[in-house]
Amino acid sequence: MKTWKLGLRPSSLPAALLACLVGAGTASLALAQQYPAKSIEWIVMWSAGGGADTATRTFTKYFEKEIGQNVVVKNVTGGGGSIGYMTSMRTRPDGHHLVTVQGDLAKFAPMQLASIKIQDFDIIGGFAYQSPIVIARVDSPWKTMKDFMEDAKKNPGQRTIGISDIGGAHHQPVVLWAKAAGLKIRAVAHAGSPQMNAALLGGHVDVVASYIRPAKPYVKEGKLRFLGYFGAKRPEEFPDTPTFKEMGYDVVWEQPYGIGGPAGIPGEIKAKLSAATEKVRKTPAFKDDLAKLGLEVYDVSGAEFKTSLMKMQDGIAEVIGILKAQK
Repeated sequence: MKTWKLGLRPSSLPAALLACLVGAGTASLALAQQYPAKSIEWIVMWSAGGGADTATRTFTKYFEKEIGQNVVVKNVTGGGGSIGYMTSMRTRPDGHHLVTVQGDLAKFAPMQLASIKIQDFDIIGGFAYQSPIVIARVDSPWKTMKDFMEDAKKNPGQRTIGISDIGGAHHQPVVLWAKAAGLKIRAVAHAGSPQMNAALLGGHVDVVASYIRPAKPYVKEGKLRFLGYFGAKRPEEFPDTPTFKEMGYDVVWEQPYGIGGPAGIPGEIKAKLSAATEKVRKTPAFKDDLAKLGLEVYDVSGAEFKTSLMKMQDGIAEVIGILKAQK
């Protein structure tokens, strides 16, 4: 019986082909050693001045010093972030074309919004994150998250929570928490955080799920109070605010920001990008700048970030199922 072996020994390859393969590998290594050879273009899929744009520009200010080249941030907006992601997918995977990878990358597949997958990108690592936080008026009857939940259980369907949009980043953790806690709370959609603040201060909703930064001035003025945080740990600036996880609900919801690019970036270049990203995360001034924005350092590797996004994708699919069942 003959045994067939797949593959060829180097000695059996034509000399010209072998030379080409060796040459290609040498050229790839040389390009990686010279990287970055020119300015880096960086896509942000949301408008200038917004959360993603501000977080990215804060990071790139430090990143370009570590990587040794200028970074040109371009805002490619539209389609709920899909146009920016798809534009990035069409660029060359040479490390000179990067994109801000956010938690919203996990929404496209389960929500069937666009032909965009997490696997379409090489994810280098995280650099910042923020989590939704539940906020009430100081003069409300709810001084703690426990107070609000007890009241909501006694009055099913009567309590309201302001969110940015149905099924969006603020609403998703609320749906999971309400299910885990056995609560029936009516979600009220708003155009954004300023509108949520106005509705809360005006008494049009009972609480809101927003971010720290937009509500921080009102908390400092003594008008609003933080009740519960959807982050993995208590916010550093407001350590008296408990997390939902420590209250017994396995709901951790982070809006992460990280560095990525189209799939296929050479390993040597990814290693350089990863090393530069890690150095920025360890820079005290970067951490201080994020704190001023209500953000914290997202100290995770590319592999850890990807795992988190996959878990978030599963969470979004669960939220969609819950919302459909409620109709």
